[in-house]
Amino acid sequence: MKCYLCGLDAQKTDEANGGQLIECSDCGTYRVSGLVLKELEVKAFNFPKMRDDLHRQRQFNATLVAEINTETAIWV
Repeated sequence: MKCYLCGLDAQKTDEANGGQLIECSDCGTYRVSGLVLKELEVKAFNFPKMRDDLHRQRQFNATLVAEINTETAIWV
């Protein structure tokens, strides 16, 4: 599959509630909620802002897995 942010090859693991765990060598590991995946059918992420937000989440929340959900998604 392709990374939802950068478009490079990535691995995904399906999770509960329709979400996915994405592992991208460029963007890192992040989780996408099922609701956001549905919105991706008609919208696109703002790549630079979304990537900065994931980095910020990892830094300030001291977590390895950043999350994209309806509150954190940044659209074009």
